[in-house]
Amino acid sequence: MSKKEEKLPVLGDTKITKLLCSKIEVKDGYNVLVASVNLRKSLIYIAKNFDCNVFGINEVPQIVIEAKGEIIEAGLDDKVSVKIMSPLNLDFKDESFDAIITEGILSQYKKSKILKEFFRVLKQNSTIGIADFYWKKTPVPTYVRDAWYIEEGSIETLDEKISKLEKYGFKAFYVKDISSELRDYYSKFKKIIINSLKEREFSKQEFKELKKYKHEVSVFLDQGGDKWMGYVAICARKVGS
Repeated sequence: MSKKEEKLPVLGDTKITKLLCSKIEVKDGYNVLVASVNLRKSLIYIAKNFDCNVFGINEVPQIVIEAKGEIIEAGLDDKVSVKIMSPLNLDFKDESFDAIITEGILSQYKKSKILKEFFRVLKQNSTIGIADFYWKKTPVPTYVRDAWYIEEGSIETLDEKISKLEKYGFKAFYVKDISSELRDYYSKFKKIIINSLKEREFSKQEFKELKKYKHEVSVFLDQGGDKWMGYVAICARKVGS
């Protein structure tokens, strides 16, 4: 008997997507860009709940393939387009989108590059819904900082994050700490690591991610990392020119 292939947990499931959509007031007829670690669930939620044209991007081929498969299975491929694409080089014209939803992405890239691209493709006075990591307090111990290190990426305090958004033309109008989602997410990961590795089969990409995040899970849940690492929802409007 073949082992069951288990999908890895996704941060926030659809709860965060739903929150962001409500606060930026996604409406029927919008062109919506989704750049998210939670791509497949975010795309399906938006396509099912709004009469929008939805565009999803991610650099990881496996994430895009899984999203495409579930979109087709849900019968939503006429409303949703998903491509392998870097958020640093968006293949869209200026001011193409009425709204952007981005979850868990900003901290993975250099802010000056990713925010400039989001600014470019978002229409004037339109909105962006962000979920991202932040430091609850500083100084952050080296072992905690290293657990979330990504080359070219950066994690800031909440004040620093809002200031960077303002620097690149976005004015925050809604901010909510959603760090409880991290505990739920990492707890699910820990359960898989402890109980399921020998019983379930993972795709190569999922197993690679599992190894990468094993230390991250331990730091957050078992070594006090939750005192420093937080997760926040921020909704902002494009106000620059």
